[in-house]
Amino acid sequence: MNLAREHNSQTLSLRERNEQLIHQWSFLLEQGRSELHLRQWFLAANYYQQAMSIAESLFAASLCKNCALRCYTRTLVEYAYVICKINGPESLELIEQAAILTLSAYVPMSLVEKLLLPVTEIKTRSDADRELWLNQLFAEDASYRRRLH
Repeated sequence: MNLAREHNSQTLSLRERNEQLIHQWSFLLEQGRSELHLRQWFLAANYYQQAMSIAESLFAASLCKNCALRCYTRTLVEYAYVICKINGPESLELIEQAAILTLSAYVPMSLVEKLLLPVTEIKTRSDADRELWLNQLFAEDASYRRRLH
């Protein structure tokens, strides 16, 4: 009986920790987006970098690996956009390499390549195309949220 209670307590603790991480990630992502919309690239990059760190820890902590993957890839794309604005598209190579290492620990390499396609798109598009693409991504998010509520 004590073993079952201890297991339930550990599961609850993991769930609470997971919820904390998701809340922190969500807060940092929203802060990064706010700075992105204000074109405060360095501030946005700081928030996105912190969100990336939490998104990486979600892989280990999350009870839902698909949720962790969504958090990570979405943060990666937005962070890559901001870094591209600061340093240009050639600066994304290091971010891509880090993402490959992180993702390959959790998903097959064929899926890693597909997940990194948006980062490749950011590297190859013009600045105007990148901005349009990101605005469409945010518009789709807003539309999706409206349908949920």
